[in-house]
Amino acid sequence: MKRPDSYPHSPDTVEHIQTHISHVFIASPFVYKIKKPLDLGFLDFSTLEKRKYYCHRELELNRRLCDHIYLEVTHLVHSGNTYQFASDNLKSGKPIEYIVKMKQLKRENFLIGFVKKGDLKKEHLERVARKLHRFYSGQSPDTKILNYGDPEKILYNTDENFNQTRDFIGKTISRQAFHSIHQFTNSFLDMHKALFRKRIEEHRIVDGHGDLHLEHINLTDNSICIYDCIEFNERFRYQDIAADLAFLAMDLDFHQLQNESRYFMNLMSELLHDPDLLALADFYKCYRAYVRGKVKSFESDEGDVSTPEQKKTANKAERYFRLSLYYALFGSKPMIYLFMGRVASGKSTLAKRLAKDTGIHSFSTDILRKKIAGLPLTKRLPDRDRTALYSEVMSDKTYQNLCERGVEEIRNGRSVILDGTFASKKKRRELTDYFEEHDIEYLYVEPIADKNIRMDRLHDRNQGQAVISDARLDDMDMLDERYENPDELDPIHYLQISTSGDLNISLKELYSCLITRNLDKGKI
Repeated sequence: MKRPDSYPHSPDTVEHIQTHISHVFIASPFVYKIKKPLDLGFLDFSTLEKRKYYCHRELELNRRLCDHIYLEVTHLVHSGNTYQFASDNLKSGKPIEYIVKMKQLKRENFLIGFVKKGDLKKEHLERVARKLHRFYSGQSPDTKILNYGDPEKILYNTDENFNQTRDFIGKTISRQAFHSIHQFTNSFLDMHKALFRKRIEEHRIVDGHGDLHLEHINLTDNSICIYDCIEFNERFRYQDIAADLAFLAMDLDFHQLQNESRYFMNLMSELLHDPDLLALADFYKCYRAYVRGKVKSFESDEGDVSTPEQKKTANKAERYFRLSLYYALFGSKPMIYLFMGRVASGKSTLAKRLAKDTGIHSFSTDILRKKIAGLPLTKRLPDRDRTALYSEVMSDKTYQNLCERGVEEIRNGRSVILDGTFASKKKRRELTDYFEEHDIEYLYVEPIADKNIRMDRLHDRNQGQAVISDARLDDMDMLDERYENPDELDPIHYLQISTSGDLNISLKELYSCLITRNLDKGKI
């Protein structure tokens, strides 16, 4: 299949691409797809007859949204000492393998190409939305399809994902992320059983696409082709419309297009007259990101993939799992998380870990202050020179810069962490007033640690070489006196976390609290 002379039309070159379940050969102007002889539980291509069946299913199902691209199912037969292509109806020769034959789509017309060039426009998403609206609205799902909206069947799918990814804990997903996403998923399903059943009653469960993301949508001036749907497992295709659409919305988020993602989901909600679609969006985006993390983890573990490619794929799996955790902890609506607290309380450590685990930006006053002053980050000035660096004017400038960066992230549709002491009630009130005036959601997170533990941390900091913070043990009493307890903050916007113990224990408490708050926001 890699040789150009193997094809009837003798292409100049043949490009071979592998996925975890297929071999794809691009022999312009056609593409040929062979299914790997695998049984992965959720798909079974283990025999030639099964591969034949699923080739025909692929042809039939994909013609619903891409009718002019899928041409035929052909197969290979023996011809002397070589192989040749034959029509599926040809009786001469015993089939060796079945192949889906398609027209080649131009790469520059895929949505992923528009995204990478920065050319994706709302008009593109509107065209996709209209096509999908016609696709879903034209269906009359029967009882078999509708039953796949039952929360128990959804739980079966999510449990399968978690069971199939346990071996990747510590490789492409952290243990804390695994358990947090699991907690969010099961809690959401348990809390919203009535809503899931309402979806069944409203016939919102359809025979969908199942793999709706940027790489599967091709736009030209005259056509839209949404191809490569799931043919190998009905329960991955029979699903809530929200689950189908959340895949594309998640993929837009993955490529840092949060505002476009929100626009697309709002548009689909309007076209379908489906306000509950938005209530389910974060749950299904969390699910979809996890599925992508799972698939990329499988691909990274294949023996016939080169080591550099395995590493690249594993990194992508990690990014999808981080995004899944992001939805579980935060939801889609952007929010500012202000990590505040006394010196050596562990706020920066906790903020950095949260940022790393979820892929969001974290901005620190310790770093910004020195950047504004033009100082090396780990350089600690002598006492006589620190007065100007920590003057009220410099502090005001630092916190203003910090908040400007936070607001910019919010405008781009992304949550953000701001890491600073936030010691003054007056300054906190000013911030709160600004956030509420501009409809910005916010949460203050205050790590709390025993004084003796904070003293030990500052003692260790005194011995350190590459330390950014200037605060030291002999500053502790003075800084504690300046710190004003945040008793003015509304509990809705305030969270306290113990950081006296192990970091992982603090993270578990933090993530559990954030999940609870996220679920409470989505109560219907």
